[in-house]
Formats: sequence, C-alpha cells, structure tokens
Amino acid sequence: MTYTAIVLAGSRGPDCSVAALGNVSHKALLPINGTTMIERVIAALQNVKAIDKVLVVIETPDVLQDLPSLKPLLDSGYLQALQAKPSPAQSALHGFEAAGAGTAGPVLMTTADNCLLTPGIIEYFLASLTEDADVTAAMAKTDLVMQAYPEARRTRMRFRDGGAGGCNLFAFQTPQANGVITFWREIEQNRKSPLTMLRRLGVMTALRYLTNTLTLAQAINKLGKRTGTRLATTDMPFAEAAIDVDKPEDFYLAEKILKQRESA
Repeated sequence: MTYTAIVLAGSRGPDCSVAALGNVSHKALLPINGTTMIERVIAALQNVKAIDKVLVVIETPDVLQDLPSLKPLLDSGYLQALQAKPSPAQSALHGFEAAGAGTAGPVLMTTADNCLLTPGIIEYFLASLTEDADVTAAMAKTDLVMQAYPEARRTRMRFRDGGAGGCNLFAFQTPQANGVITFWREIEQNRKSPLTMLRRLGVMTALRYLTNTLTLAQAINKLGKRTGTRLATTDMPFAEAAIDVDKPEDFYLAEKILKQRESA
C-alpha cells in the first residue's frame, strides 16, 4: 500500500515569533541546525518507500523552488505545492481533496514544523494502522516525553488513564475521514464562541474531561460518534515525535536534539 503525504506549511503571519528568529516569511523556511524545517520533513517522507507523493500546502508555493534539495523533487512531480487556504483546517481539507479525498488511496498528514520526524517514526506509525479505522492519530504519553526532555513545554491532554499529546501525524485511511476535517473546520470557525464549541464537543464529554474522569479511549469513541468516523490512536514510543516547533523555546530544544543526533 502506498500513501500520499500532505505537509501543512502555512504562515502564521507577521507576528510569528518562530519565523522572526530567522527573518523568514514562513517558519517552515527557518533553518534549524543548518537545514530548513520543510526540507527536513520532506527528506524524512522521501526515505519511506510507502510514500509515493508529497503535497505541500503553503501560501507562496514558489518559495519551494528556491530550496536546492526540493527543486528536483518538484521537477519530477514527486513533490507538488498547493496554495494554502485561510485557515489550517481549510488547508487540510484542500490537501485531502487534492490527494483524492481518500478514494485514490490513504493519506498521511503532518506539519512543516515537525522537524524531528524521521523515517523510523513514520514507518512505525504506518505499520500500526489497521483496516478498521478511518482516521488514526499518533500520540505520545506525557511521562515518556517529560522523562526524555523535562524542559519540553507542550500542550498535553489529561485523561483518567494518563496524559498524552499529539504528534502532528495523522493517517486518513478512507473517504469517511472527511468527517474529521469537517468537524475541525466547525470547531475552528467557532473558536471565539466557547459555548458553541462546548455544544459541538458535547457538554458531558467536556465536563468529564475537565474533571479528569474521561479515558483516552472514551474520548476517541465520543469524537468518532460526533464525526461519523472510526477513530484510532497509535501510542508512539518516540519522545521526539511529540516535539514540534510552535514557540522559540521549542526551536532551541529541537535544534539541541538535532545537533546531538547529527553529531552522533
């Protein structure tokens, strides 16, 4: 089975503190230990045999032509650039539809700031996928990440059976996966109305989460019912899989990890 990979590389605008570190238009273009984040992510994807095409969703597709390692991939058609939409959820839907919306085969989605991604992390995730799910999300336990990198300041979800965080790595395995992206768009559109968001998520589910009486499996089951999809998660054994670059302190941590990894 082969996958089309989608990399979300949209800009956060002029106020992006990470892009400001290198005075670049997109944080995806920021060099980290000598190589831009977008090049690192695409190199990891390129070294996975199961991935036969990569789509990058970015506001200014032409900027990819300026990166020497990406130009031959663009010329060959292996790498394609799509115009980003106004929001991450809209860009994700645009990429999903451009990849065939699940009818042309499964889709792997990640982000350009997921710069610690490796072929091994991707292959582990793909090997975990089962046929009884429409969407699978990679997650890492909070204890695993904090034990390896206690300085990591990540947003973690708290469940009755332990904390966990996302790894910005998703498999959209069937056309029904569209339901999750549609739900994401609805939440995104109502992000300034907490009451509306709470109703969409389910009041009782939200209360159980806030009182730490909801397990991860229960949360996934509830979300699946809300979106009309079969959802699954993969527990990733790689602490680095849960570290992306949202803030300057994330950048410095990721660069330290890359220096250690690449000097070895």
